[in-house]
Amino acid sequence: MVKVICIHGTESGGSERHAKRLSKTWPKANFDQSKDFMSGNDAASVGLEALAAKYDAFVIVSSSYGDGDPPSNFENFLRALYTADEGVLAGKQHCVLGYGSTDYETFQNCPRLTDKLMGALGSKRMLARVEVDENETLTGDEAVAKWAKDVVAAFSKTCKSDVCDWTVPEDQILDKKSDLVGSSGGGVAGPLVALGVAGAAAAYYYMYLM
Repeated sequence: MVKVICIHGTESGGSERHAKRLSKTWPKANFDQSKDFMSGNDAASVGLEALAAKYDAFVIVSSSYGDGDPPSNFENFLRALYTADEGVLAGKQHCVLGYGSTDYETFQNCPRLTDKLMGALGSKRMLARVEVDENETLTGDEAVAKWAKDVVAAFSKTCKSDVCDWTVPEDQILDKKSDLVGSSGGGVAGPLVALGVAGAAAAYYYMYLM
């Protein structure tokens, strides 16, 4: 049996409401909403090692805030991912559902970073990330409805390998490591070198090409 935790990040409450609604249909054997549902900051206070010891799968539902920043109740979780020891999530699996609006250039930045960093720490991607644009209501509703079915199906098996890379469906990111932990912060050195390069490229894109 795959034991599941749902971690949400929201500034206005929207992502939390969506996550609660979707998780009500999840099998009780995998998930108990009263105990296994929490904000990113609450999850960070428990600690990644403790969470990895208790849960097999992480379902992340989050938006971004401001200039691609994590929502205020998710900030500590993203910081924890940046500073965690390599391999802390080895043998675990995850999926990410991102909410936002394409009115903002960095609307999926936090979900994308979370997806990438969790993979860098050893977790396997059990579903491709779904990115919901509130400007495309019908398309978004259809994508979420499919994701809701797919994620329940994924709970019935242990994911041995990534179903895809974090770059699906999009790979444009703006790195937030220096904002959260400073330029000398620890963590997973190897994978984050690539993240820094990608972040720099994204920053150039946002500043000069848009």
